[in-house]
Amino acid sequence: MARTPATNLDLILLAFLHGTFIACALLVVVLLLLIAMLLSFSLSVVSIVVIDLYSLSYSTFSSYFQTLAANLELGFVLILCVLTSQAIAVVSAAQPWYQRTTSNIKVKARRAMTRFDALLLVITQRC
Repeated sequence: MARTPATNLDLILLAFLHGTFIACALLVVVLLLLIAMLLSFSLSVVSIVVIDLYSLSYSTFSSYFQTLAANLELGFVLILCVLTSQAIAVVSAAQPWYQRTTSNIKVKARRAMTRFDALLLVITQRC
């Protein structure tokens, strides 16, 4: 039985799908290559900018950057001094409360120990 052109439609469809798959795979490869090239270009531009900024820091702007760094360091030291003084104030304010609490705990512990000693004395006298 001879095949007619209408019976070859499944083969034509299979060839079309195969070609589409190959074209899609090639497009993905090209897209990945373009992304890799974009990333390498971006990395090279960023490295050039960093190198230029590094060499720029030794030029006329170096005094500005040094002043800015000194101001930031001074601000950090001032914040540290303020926090230290506030911590000392909190500890000083909490010290009477701490002493009162420990004194109350000591009194309760002494009472409990005397009751325990009295209970032991009563138990040992019964035996």
